[in-house]
Amino acid sequence: MRPSLRTAGAAALAAALVPAGSALADRPDSLRTTFLLSRSLDGGIPNGPSRNASVSHDQRIARVIAYESDASDIVVGDSNGLTDVFVVTRAAPWGRNGTPWRPGRTVIASKGLGGQPANGRSYRPSVGGDAHHAPACVAFVSDASNLVRGDTNGKPDAFVYWLRSGRIERVSVDSKGRQSDGSTYEVSVDGACERVAFTSDATNLALTSTRRAAWRSARTSATRPGLRQVYVHVMRGKRYDKGFAGLTFLASASTSGRAGNGSSYQPSFARAGKDVAFTSEATNLAPGDDSATPDVYERSVDRKYVHVRGRGVQTLRFRTTLVSATADGRAGKGASTHPSASDDGRYVAYQTLASDLGAGDTNGVSDILEAAVDGRRVRQQWVSRSRFSGLGNGASRHPQISGAGEFVLFDSDSTNLKPSARVADDPNGVTDVFLWNRRSGNVSLESRDSANGYLDTPSQHPATSSRGNYVPFESADPDVDRSLAALTSSIETWSIPKLIDPDAIAPGPAQSLMGTGVPDPALQQVYVRYLGPK
Repeated sequence: MRPSLRTAGAAALAAALVPAGSALADRPDSLRTTFLLSRSLDGGIPNGPSRNASVSHDQRIARVIAYESDASDIVVGDSNGLTDVFVVTRAAPWGRNGTPWRPGRTVIASKGLGGQPANGRSYRPSVGGDAHHAPACVAFVSDASNLVRGDTNGKPDAFVYWLRSGRIERVSVDSKGRQSDGSTYEVSVDGACERVAFTSDATNLALTSTRRAAWRSARTSATRPGLRQVYVHVMRGKRYDKGFAGLTFLASASTSGRAGNGSSYQPSFARAGKDVAFTSEATNLAPGDDSATPDVYERSVDRKYVHVRGRGVQTLRFRTTLVSATADGRAGKGASTHPSASDDGRYVAYQTLASDLGAGDTNGVSDILEAAVDGRRVRQQWVSRSRFSGLGNGASRHPQISGAGEFVLFDSDSTNLKPSARVADDPNGVTDVFLWNRRSGNVSLESRDSANGYLDTPSQHPATSSRGNYVPFESADPDVDRSLAALTSSIETWSIPKLIDPDAIAPGPAQSLMGTGVPDPALQQVYVRYLGPK
């Protein structure tokens, strides 16, 4: 290791991240720390890689964190040798102001009928929970056919694991509950665990006709075969939403209900359940986009009370907005992807290669923007930019937004993103995870070890709790959690010139990449950065 980087990191944190009075202000460096979340049964690093963490957004509590792992020694009885979804419940007691997070019980969410091991991979978890709801479920995608009865399509499907009962429900179904005829790729759940958004290339999921008056406004044109589309399935509803339970509708459609003429994917469900952000290659979803280059959209839905044949009925009203848009409403001249929606859908953070969406974009690499979509015109604001040092000088990726949109986590190759002019440029030369604060414009490097030192290996793919108190991220550095250093002291270290992109690697059994210039993925684990109370 390079001790100078470890010790330098602690000193760098002395600079203020945000102004006094905000949720992340005035935290002593001693409160900030990092711990291993994806632990083996003996408390050490497990025998397979872990990734893709998701945190419940129940204010400053964050009761549940889920992740996927190829390891077989995280819980007793994991014998399938495949990727599984694990759920970690926060150990009591806890405060409601962002007190230290301690791991409690860990269970496998992706278990087969009768408690049998799943006979296929399970991955990409999404945890429910928001400011008004404790987390009730974890959604995920699985290749397995033995999680529920009647799964005979031979395709990956989306499922929901109910935390209280342990029951698993398949949710990538049509409005009559019938299984899809295509593959499901991603899933995102709302805070109340009432609705899920998912990506599928199926041809039998869009609602093109119905006799139910409440559902008629959700009808769209049929989808084209061979394209991925984003759908929403309503699992349940309360009060005025009861009439929509069971409905599956196409989200990647225009305001008037035209199905997208290009593939759509990467859904991010706003926790309030009324907005879905997604990436699309379609050219017919909104005015201003006439190119097949990927762009970011948001599909918004709310209730509307109407009279049908003399009877009052709650129906749905839809609107589709181009998020990655210039001031005059045109799509950016470059790919925009990886959206992350705030809980109320008002803000969407996303990754972009377009150079005409943010002022002064001359770095020629991917950047992160946050779009405000609550007005007549979408307004863009830089995220991968420091008020002290300007736009990041390296590629930035994988944004994750906090509940109110005031914080955005992302990973970046930049070396000049810092919270103060007094802080030196990032010296470690690898990809790091950063936190941006909208109020102050500050950016701070947060993928640090438990002693607040810099890491020697890449860190990537962050997640965040609602208030930014708890930040999971991925790293292959076995010394991130210094308290476990003795368990990994025999592991040899190396220099890492390249990041492993989780979007480029399909989940599956680990294969050693030693000698190829990248870290052994078996060491990639999920760590949680704790940023202190209030």
